[in-house]
Amino acid sequence: MRSSSALPLAVAALSLAACSPGSPDAPTGPDGQVDPVLEMGQSVYENECARCHGAEGGGGFGPKMADGQVVIVYPDIADEIDIIANGRNGMPAFADRLDPDEIEAVARYTREAL
Repeated sequence: MRSSSALPLAVAALSLAACSPGSPDAPTGPDGQVDPVLEMGQSVYENECARCHGAEGGGGFGPKMADGQVVIVYPDIADEIDIIANGRNGMPAFADRLDPDEIEAVARYTREAL
């Protein structure tokens, strides 16, 4: 028989998540439209990255990504893409969960929107 005490905890966790500020919106281009690649990157970030790097990229379990930190640490986007795909240290590999377009999109999002 399952304990019913897990349900209130799950509801509380979801409530806290709903109250937390979301990730910054993907920026609009000169034409006033959001770049669809950055929009996909925002979605990937929110679903796969924010729990460790913070909703706004301020860090937590994972290092800070916001305020240009990711560009300072990985000046070449290819290096960041490699870390996302293959992992390193405490960072898990995402190549088995994300396709290459999603990995590139989230790398661009962290560089251009956080």
